[in-house]
Amino acid sequence: MRPLLKYCGNHSFSDLKCSVQSRADFIGFIFTVRSERVVQAPEVSRWLKELGDSGGKKLVGVFADDSIEKISDVLGYVALDVIQLHGHESPRETADIRRTTGVSVWKTIHHGPDTVEMMHSYSGMVDGFVIDTKVKGMMGGTGKTFDWNSVPAYEAEAKEQHVPCLIAGGVKPENIQHLLAFQPSGIDISSGIESHFRKDCHLMRKIEEKVWINDAQTASD
Repeated sequence: MRPLLKYCGNHSFSDLKCSVQSRADFIGFIFTVRSERVVQAPEVSRWLKELGDSGGKKLVGVFADDSIEKISDVLGYVALDVIQLHGHESPRETADIRRTTGVSVWKTIHHGPDTVEMMHSYSGMVDGFVIDTKVKGMMGGTGKTFDWNSVPAYEAEAKEQHVPCLIAGGVKPENIQHLLAFQPSGIDISSGIESHFRKDCHLMRKIEEKVWINDAQTASD
């Protein structure tokens, strides 16, 4: 099975248009002010209406230590399929957001020595994980990778919880083949599909060629 593919950090109409026309499964928008790719819910709603639909893609909203009130306000404008929590939300806070909104929740956890333990603490409270590179003072979209030799351990924990685990941080056309060798259940890409801070349809196609070719080769083995 090929990994789920999420294109995150869409912060303009042209970004969204590229992502909608892509083969990604998920399109991500960042609503927390802590990101340089932050967008406002009313403009995302306007972009989606202008395009007509999301091309069958599921919509993901990224938040970081934001209140339930703010998340609910965004949901009033954009019908998110997934809420991605990228801050220091505790298991209890995460469960509260999931219960209050009724929307699936993914928890972002940064790669480190206690990542598997942290994932385990959210067992039964989330619908998926995103594992990202930790860079001081930055939330994500840094273009920095972590040691992908850890991916099998993260996948094993996610499998125990029966949820997907998306790998983020520095994934791009030049290195995605290496990541695919570790058989991640999902891949989350932002800066790796950008040129001059804008989403690049050509880079998306290069990513997709490698993902689908790898899937075909795996199926034939």
